Amino acid sequence: MRHFCEKVLEKIKPQIPAIFMLLVLSAFFSLNSAKFLSVQNFLNIMDQTAGMCIMAVGLTFVMIGGNFDLSGGSTIALVGVICAQLLVRGTNVWMTILTGIACGGLIGLFNGVCIAKLKLASFIMTLTTSIMMKGVALAITGGRTIYDLPSAFCFWGSGKLGDIPVPLLLVAVLFIAFQLILSKTVFGHQVYAVGENREAAGVAGIRTSQVTIITFVLAGCLYAVAAIALTGRLQAAVSTNGLNMEMTALSGLAIGGISMAGGRGNLVGTFLGCLIIGIVSNGLNLLNLSPYYAEFIRGLVIFGALLLEAIRVIIWKRQREQL
Repeated sequence: MRHFCEKVLEKIKPQIPAIFMLLVLSAFFSLNSAKFLSVQNFLNIMDQTAGMCIMAVGLTFVMIGGNFDLSGGSTIALVGVICAQLLVRGTNVWMTILTGIACGGLIGLFNGVCIAKLKLASFIMTLTTSIMMKGVALAITGGRTIYDLPSAFCFWGSGKLGDIPVPLLLVAVLFIAFQLILSKTVFGHQVYAVGENREAAGVAGIRTSQVTIITFVLAGCLYAVAAIALTGRLQAAVSTNGLNMEMTALSGLAIGGISMAGGRGNLVGTFLGCLIIGIVSNGLNLLNLSPYYAEFIRGLVIFGALLLEAIRVIIWKRQREQL
């Protein structure tokens, strides 16, 4: 039993700051708002953060692989307006969804090839892509909002199966499926290896460029899924949908113990980080706090999580030195 407990503790070590923060925030908001601990409020939190959670799944693969991706928000905006334009012109819903996912994959492919083959810095490359995609989205819409989207399309962002929101089910399926890919497949192990030490991974026979490209394509496809969910939830498309959402998702990853240097983390931590971001936003709304203070407090929570992670790493290093 002791060996089992030690093994479990070793696995959740990177998520200890996130778990601690989750418990503290939940206790604080539950004491200050009677509505916070209700099932309906939890469903609201997950519904409101579904787009960010789906984006965070793709971003996790990129980050563990040792890269950054700042194009997620603009990809969501562009895919959303492309899907909306196709729908108002009478395109079949399923064909529209597949086209949107394909567009996201192509954007990811463009990023991946430029980074892996041309050796461009991922931070600058994806920032450039973000600016370009934002411009294309504005050009397509002319700054206007596209309404009157079919209910069959909006179902993926605002529909329910029983009492459970469809976006929540979508998030659950994606997190479980991609965590299995990350932890149980050869590709998942290669992503960790490339993120931890690209040169050593190449010497070991791993096609590092191929792994990098696949992670960006995968991320692009998931950004497109997030765009479909977000557009369906709002039942409208505008060129500013999802913009800067990647920064919120990155905050969730940082809270969840995903290494900014690559090679460490998992989707359990990503989920916890995104949940904390959602809980903070929801809790502050329940307390009717001014949005001016809310932004500062959200930043303070992220700083606290990073500080706890830094302390955990220092303790871990000292323990290793003693051994």
